[in-house]
Amino acid sequence: MAGLVLAAGLAGQVLAGDDPALFPAAQCAALWFGQADYALASPYLDSDPKDLELARAFRQVALRQTTQGPAAIDAFIGEQRRQMRFLVEAFLFGGDRQSRDLYESLMHDCADFAARQPETRDLR
Repeated sequence: MAGLVLAAGLAGQVLAGDDPALFPAAQCAALWFGQADYALASPYLDSDPKDLELARAFRQVALRQTTQGPAAIDAFIGEQRRQMRFLVEAFLFGGDRQSRDLYESLMHDCADFAARQPETRDLR
């Protein structure tokens, strides 16, 4: 259930913006920032400095692509970062299947996108 609620919130926010930088670039930045945040607070996930490196690289892509400016990108990432932390927690700690499916889908989308961007293609 947590996964459905979170997925609905994420989808609504991503679709609400018309800035091409919001998805997937800023969304992927938020995913990696959120995962790093969860790792710092949880015994279930080891902290990996690469997570922050990826988050920052995706943010750079979003800044390059934005039609709204850095403040809008950072606000979006900040809001989504909290939700991504919750998503990772629901998947890893809660064992929520829907959260796992959403997480895996986002990771797949982010990996595909990263392979085509100069800021991210050589990471991971």
